Amino acid sequence: MQNSFPSLRLLLLFAAGSSVVPLALGADPLDTVSVVLLDGDMREDWPDPGVVGFHRLNTVGPLMITYSLGGTATPVTDYTGPAGTTLTIPDGEREAWLEFAPTGQLLNTPQKTISVTLAASPSYAVSTVKGAQAATITLGDTASKPCAKAAVRFLTQAAFGPGGDWVNVKEVMTKGYEKWISDQFIRPVGLQAPYIASLDRAKRGKLNSEYKVLSWWLRAMSTSPAADPLRQRVGFALSEILVISDHIDDLAEEPVGMMNYYDVLLKGAFGNYRDLLYNVATHPCMGIYLNHLQNDKGDPAEGTFADENFAREIMQLFSIGIWDLNLDGTRKLDINGEPIPSYDNFTIGNMARVMTGFSYGGPKAKDFFYPPENLLVPMRMWDEFHDVGAKTLLNGVTLPARVASDPDKGTAGMADFNAAIDCLFNHPNTAPFICKQLIQKLVMSNPSPAYVARVAAMFVNNGSGVRGDLKAVVRAILTDVEARDPQVSALVTSGKVKEPYLRTANFVRAFRARAANGVYDMRYLGDIHFQQPLSAPSVFNFFKPGYAPAGPVSDAGLLAPEVQILNAVTALSIPNYYLSSLEDGFNRWGSSSARAIVRPNLTAELALVNDVPALLRRLDLLLTGGALPNEQHQVIREAVEKINETMYEWKKKRVEMAVYLIVAAPEFGVLK
Repeated sequence: MQNSFPSLRLLLLFAAGSSVVPLALGADPLDTVSVVLLDGDMREDWPDPGVVGFHRLNTVGPLMITYSLGGTATPVTDYTGPAGTTLTIPDGEREAWLEFAPTGQLLNTPQKTISVTLAASPSYAVSTVKGAQAATITLGDTASKPCAKAAVRFLTQAAFGPGGDWVNVKEVMTKGYEKWISDQFIRPVGLQAPYIASLDRAKRGKLNSEYKVLSWWLRAMSTSPAADPLRQRVGFALSEILVISDHIDDLAEEPVGMMNYYDVLLKGAFGNYRDLLYNVATHPCMGIYLNHLQNDKGDPAEGTFADENFAREIMQLFSIGIWDLNLDGTRKLDINGEPIPSYDNFTIGNMARVMTGFSYGGPKAKDFFYPPENLLVPMRMWDEFHDVGAKTLLNGVTLPARVASDPDKGTAGMADFNAAIDCLFNHPNTAPFICKQLIQKLVMSNPSPAYVARVAAMFVNNGSGVRGDLKAVVRAILTDVEARDPQVSALVTSGKVKEPYLRTANFVRAFRARAANGVYDMRYLGDIHFQQPLSAPSVFNFFKPGYAPAGPVSDAGLLAPEVQILNAVTALSIPNYYLSSLEDGFNRWGSSSARAIVRPNLTAELALVNDVPALLRRLDLLLTGGALPNEQHQVIREAVEKINETMYEWKKKRVEMAVYLIVAAPEFGVLK
């Protein structure tokens, strides 16, 4: 059939995207083969392989490729790779790959090379395109500082991802993890509320809740020398544990007060968890959200009781959880093998009695029921409305009956409150319960019990006898072997699905997007991400830490919390948003002012528009840390190369297509 209708074969090749030059009718064209460098960066201390591909234009029949290896690196001693000098591209395929793995041994020189050269053959024609005949992989020595791929992965855990100017990547590579973390600890707090407060004044108090994200994005995307990305990243994680939300009417129009609460989380991110729990519990926004602001003491004779909402959640979600835990986060079991509840309704009732007597604070707060509604200062306690009776809490902790202060300074109520905070803070559950969630937010969804235990042990004692030191906890999370060892990332239990909102933050950060007026008007993203800071649908956050989607994940006994909001809607809405963002900017609804459009900076990518493999290598490192599979690399490259100079704005469209196909790929949506 092919001999009778050779033109049909050529048509099929053109339909497949081939650039075959038509031959005379009846000719049997040779395949044209080129060398493609997919990944040319190897390190002795990073297991990611170096990859060279052989690409042909045809797909009919198997094709044997002949090549030679050279360079300064020595096989077996420095790397392992293919044996022999031939490789066959299978029938129906356009590409096959050579992979080289470092041996993990120290080199005598800082850098060596592996060169792959395509040899001539009567079976194919060698491409005449410049650089398509050979490729070189560099093999770097083991070093005490992170390589670029390691730094990208670290910044996706500890910050909002790498920047396309590589400044923050180089900072990690130069300082190393420990020094980078230490430097972050001493940076000034990048507060959120002042920016929103100034905007609120300019708008005469007419800001709705959507405006609070303007400050969030400004801090998350900051590249100033004083930027504090680690604190901002940990603060975001804490906002999903110590939840308040604008989904209730009393907070829906209070962006200034809500971002003041967010600042409490930022200030406490590197402080002591006892202080953070205290400050969260006394913040008026939390009081509004969980109903212990103006929570009056009960009167059993009248059939009234203290509101139990906050009492329940401060135990269930903010400190100890609902089951007794071992230090490694696993549940303790009773003699029948059943999990042991950490509290009961009696405990909830007594904790609710502790949480009575709070109202708005501030210098003008002279009344329990009708004071000025000040959301910027801690609540004040009124003994008159606090239950001063004796109470029994957890693990044998009892509170004595108190005598109300006169004049009313809230002394009795605050004594109860402080004792309750101490009870929760010192409970053996708090360390593993909080630490495991922080690991899940920053590093992986399924930390081993040993990982949880190591971090929880730092919560119990930071090495200097201090309990609850969040600096020690954050450092332990980010430097643990399960967070940093690249071999661990290959395990099925490693990594996590990126939260939709953070996935977009990684995208915006990678391409240094900004508006000419300096404002990140990124409002209204919640409806396509099912997520936005301080906008969770309930106190249980956007997704539960123990969520396991039905199917292979739950069947394997694993968790994937973020998948709870990755559904048929967000799986389509987010990639669609990414495509429109490349064309029109990241603003959800666009803007009437060109100076307000948050546009990606694609200057570096446009410089590589004529070298698509190099463009993809840059994007692969920037967006996935080098995790793009060979097959994905080929498919994306072929799609991008079809956009050529015959098309309108082809350079811009080529780059946008390359970026879009990677940010829409699973490898960008998963942190390994």
